[in-house]
Formats: sequence, structure tokens, C-alpha cells
Amino acid sequence: MNSSSNIFFPKDLFIRSLVKCIWRSHERDVIKRYETILPKGNAEIIFNLCGNISYFGSTADNKQAFPKCIINGVNDSPFNLVKEGEQVFLGIQLNVYALKYLFNIPVKEFNNNVIDGKLVCKKLDDLWYQISNEFSFEKQTMLVLKWVYEKLAASKHFIDLNPILHLHSKLHLNEFTVKSLRSEYNYSERHVRRLFNNWFGMNVESFIQYKKYLKALHLIHQSTLNLTQIACDSGYYDQSHFIREFKSLTNMTPKHYQQRMSRLLGHIYYSI
Repeated sequence: MNSSSNIFFPKDLFIRSLVKCIWRSHERDVIKRYETILPKGNAEIIFNLCGNISYFGSTADNKQAFPKCIINGVNDSPFNLVKEGEQVFLGIQLNVYALKYLFNIPVKEFNNNVIDGKLVCKKLDDLWYQISNEFSFEKQTMLVLKWVYEKLAASKHFIDLNPILHLHSKLHLNEFTVKSLRSEYNYSERHVRRLFNNWFGMNVESFIQYKKYLKALHLIHQSTLNLTQIACDSGYYDQSHFIREFKSLTNMTPKHYQQRMSRLLGHIYYSI
């Protein structure tokens, strides 16, 4: 199989706070195969520029054709693709809170959903046509950034973003609780929980567990630590707790994932 990929990281600090990267992948001579994508904590807008692709959730009973553009929020279960023939994707990887900022919809409504982009924003259909008519990744990226800037200029949540960005920076610290967030921001518990559901797509307790899982997933890829040490460094009480929580999100044990993982974090490929 021949493949190529491109990636762009925004230089503008404000755009970077919302858009993690813009990427393109091109796979040629692809035999029919499954691709399983584990929960990765990101939101994405993905343009299907070529290829015969279908997708499904935990079982293959409800396969659906991949639209020209999808919006995918935070997942707490694997997402599966059936790919055949030449494949070209272009994606916008977002910090999850960017979904509300761009579309004025609570983030939780995107969770575990693959939503046809044109149903959320009609201009995404126009953007697909513009992108598909450009071969250059640089020009495609400029079109995406132009759309992002236009959406941001029209957003109703400009004044809300700075507190969310500050809160998001705190979430990368090792320790935080509802109580500590209430104390620092002088928010009521109800307000903290509403913020999390609207901007991060889950309650605080679920976010803490998800954060541990994401750290473990990255450590499996990026370190030579054994799984016992990874469990400890990720904040799990013990190995059995680690296995149970990891499996609840991925339908597989950490060991199974370690044996089957590809060079792309969270992606597993199976030939059919």
C-alpha cells in the first residue's frame, strides 16, 4: 500500500487554542480492510475527498456510508471504518470545546456521534467543494482557515472563551476536583457541572477518568514502560483498575492494544 500524509499546525495563538492541527491522508491501492479508531479525546471535522467508505459503532450491524463531511465529538467507545480503494481524507482536529464556539451547540450533543456536517453548518458543504477542487494541501489549508476565521467572527461566545481556555489549562494539571474548581473560580457546583457538559461534553468525574485513560494511551505509544508502570503513572489504583477502565472505553485490554497498535495513536487495522 502506498500512502502519504500532510499536517499543518496553526501559528496564530488564538486559532491554535481551538484548532490543534489540519491534516490530510492519502492512501492508494487499499485492499478492503477494517480500521478501528479508539477514543482519543479530540473533536474532528473530517472531509471525505475520495473512496468507498462506510462506518459503524461497536458492531457492524448498522453500517452507513461516510458522507462528504462529518463532525465527530468525544467518543467513549471505538469507531470503525470499512475502507476499500483509494482514500483521501482532510481533517480539522479540534480541542473539544471548539465545537460549541464554532457551532453554538453544547459539546455533549456531539458525543459518540458521526454527524453529517451539512446538517450542522451548510457552509461545510461549500467548503467540501472548494477543498475537493484543490490539489495543493497548502491551498486546502488556507480554505479551511478562512472558514474558521469566518465562523469565529460570527460566534456568539467570544466573551466566554477566555474563562474556558483558562479552565482547560487547569485540567491538564495532575489534581483537580469539583471542590477545587469551585474554590478557584468562585463557581457553584451546579455551574461547574453545566460548564463541563456544555464545553467539554461530560461531567467532571467522567472527565477525570477519561484523562487518565488518554495519558495511558499516550504512554503505551511513546514510552518503553511496562503496563504496570504505565498504570501507576496514569493515576490508576492498580493494574486491575487500569485494565477495567481501559477496556470500558476500548473493548480491549491494554495488552491487546499494545500488541495490535499501529504507528498512529489509537488506530488499529485489520485485513478482511
